[in-house]
Amino acid sequence: MSELMLSKKPSVFSILDNLLLNKYDFPLAAYSIGKDVSLLNKTLSQSGLEKPAHHNSTSLLKGNILIVGEPMIERDLIANSLTQGGHKLFIASTLEEALDVLSKQMIDLIINNFQASIHLLEFIKSVKSQSSFSHIPLLIASSTQEKVSQSLMLGAEDFFVPTLEPALLQLRTHIWLKNKAHQNFRVENLLEIRARLSLLKEAVECVDDGFAIFDPHDQLILCNQNFRNIYSLQESEIKQGLNYQKLLEINYKRGIYLLNSRRSAKQHVDLDHKYFAWLSKRLKTHTMPYKPYIDKLTNGHYIEITEKKLPEGGTIAIYKDVTEQLQYENEIQYLATHDILTGLSNRVLFKQALENILVKTQRKPLKFAVIYIDLDGFKSINDTFGHAYGDHLLIEISKRLQKCLRKSDLIARLGGDEFSILLKTVKNHSTLENLIRRIQKSICIPIKYDGKTMEIGASIGIFYGPAHNLTPTSLMLAADKAMYEAKHAGRNNYRFAQ
Repeated sequence: MSELMLSKKPSVFSILDNLLLNKYDFPLAAYSIGKDVSLLNKTLSQSGLEKPAHHNSTSLLKGNILIVGEPMIERDLIANSLTQGGHKLFIASTLEEALDVLSKQMIDLIINNFQASIHLLEFIKSVKSQSSFSHIPLLIASSTQEKVSQSLMLGAEDFFVPTLEPALLQLRTHIWLKNKAHQNFRVENLLEIRARLSLLKEAVECVDDGFAIFDPHDQLILCNQNFRNIYSLQESEIKQGLNYQKLLEINYKRGIYLLNSRRSAKQHVDLDHKYFAWLSKRLKTHTMPYKPYIDKLTNGHYIEITEKKLPEGGTIAIYKDVTEQLQYENEIQYLATHDILTGLSNRVLFKQALENILVKTQRKPLKFAVIYIDLDGFKSINDTFGHAYGDHLLIEISKRLQKCLRKSDLIARLGGDEFSILLKTVKNHSTLENLIRRIQKSICIPIKYDGKTMEIGASIGIFYGPAHNLTPTSLMLAADKAMYEAKHAGRNNYRFAQ
């Protein structure tokens, strides 16, 4: 490759290489683009510019040169000088001949030596008006000031006098060929950037998640349709120039974000102290690399944002809708801590609640109660009427127990026909006994289902705190033991743990 092509790629390439060639965990990584881009190497080889394998700083570039002009001695002198320099020459005497050469050959430099002004200027206009040729440097060989001025006004790049010494002409030609090579490099470099960006835009549209790139100044420079859909952004808003903070402001004013369980941003759209407090926290999160965070939106969706900071500045951000994932995780968590049949808490959640209440009692003595309920006669109902009747009875008992309790109390089905209740605060012993009697009375009301009437009772054991040096297990064992004492005392009874 020529030394003219050795300048470094613009820094944008390192960003694009990061995007297109690294192993970042999203579908874009599949679009692996080889670094051996032939596009950048093509220009010099096609243009005819070449350099000896072994050269020194004084060796000159060679190229394809078109000389146009009437067959006169000046044209021949120029041609002889350039031939000595090793260039490949194409000679044209008329405008038509010159355009024919340009259409068939890869020309690097044009020298206009028409003596007649009308031909000189007509040729310049014709070349510079055609996009296929207008980029080729055009030099005027003339010593007439008026011709030179008119030519430069029409777009000619430079001029020289026809009687210029051959060595100086060759050096002048070398300079223009070198400029042409640099120009080719810049053009091809831009074409490669455009091609990579085009491929990148197509690739990011294939990403299932929202995708955005912010430059080192946090300006949004690329995003896909999924990103625009998440935040209801219009194309016009992005074209106007959108930085990260402006994006937050627009979404805040629209009420996109759910700030807490009761309020959305739309409920206080003014950029008041609440906004700036929220903004400060959000920008701080934005600057923490590789740490995902969640956007809660007012439409019920949860967007997980993963940002990758690029070494040269800028951010790649992935916006993944994790609503279904979180719902699934919540369902799994719910099933792990709740009874499927009744919807009540299960033994796991009840034990956690006991642990929490015991921690609180260590800081401050509290009067609380653990109630253990075992239904009397449930097995015979299940055996007599079947499991469908037994299930209905358990569901009905669960509803009745909930009606007897406060929202702050916790009720759990431990399994089978056993229930447990945690009263987190109890006023006194008398209040507790009144609640126990109300529970028993509620349970004893006959239950009708599918033409059958079921009657049942309950044996209840109660632990009444505070508790000293007890564990959740010992609390439940104490209440369980009291329940068995009540059952042995004649059923449909209750006893307090000693």
